[in-house]
Amino acid sequence: MSDQPVLFSRVAASCRLTLNREDKCHAINEEMIESLDHYLNEIENDTTLRLVELTATGDKFFCAGGDIKSWSAYSPLDMGRKWIKRGNDVFNRLRNIPQLTVANLNGHTIGGGIELALCCDIRIARPGAKFSNPEVMLGMVPGWMGIERVLNQVGPVVGRQMLMLGKRLTAQEAQAANLIDEVVEKEQVESWMANQLAQLEKCGPVALAHIKQLILALEN
Repeated sequence: MSDQPVLFSRVAASCRLTLNREDKCHAINEEMIESLDHYLNEIENDTTLRLVELTATGDKFFCAGGDIKSWSAYSPLDMGRKWIKRGNDVFNRLRNIPQLTVANLNGHTIGGGIELALCCDIRIARPGAKFSNPEVMLGMVPGWMGIERVLNQVGPVVGRQMLMLGKRLTAQEAQAANLIDEVVEKEQVESWMANQLAQLEKCGPVALAHIKQLILALEN
């Protein structure tokens, strides 16, 4: 297995970005952010790509949020420039690429991992996945645009429970709260993705890209 923080693979008109820090529960660090940006730079101008899948190695975690241990290396200036601003820029880049993006949440999704998933157009999760924003229990405030994205997606009732009380949601509860679109068994993910790609091939790519940008503008 490669030691790169993000892996890239492609089959025909779909590609996959795979978080690859399984020993760290795929916690986001600067190297992962830069690796994501590198691949997004290649993806966003590739008109032959229709579907981008974001997932992670293993079966336990999709992403445990920011790698808190890496923060000690930052000065206050670098924390703002290299972590907060850079992270926001790359997350927004993922949100705005013209292709349909699918977060395949293969495991628990925590803190900044939820925000990363919310930058995708569609989110599917394994039945055993759990979702939480535990920052408040660590005496912290969710970083990047986590509060805004969670509230915009699930609304103030569930959002307050997650953000202010650290409430953990099951995959089924997350679906009911509109945090994810569907709960999909591991064995069914491949066929689910194939069905999405088949549907995309019936859609005009330019029209889809414009519709996506209009949706994002209205959401903002």
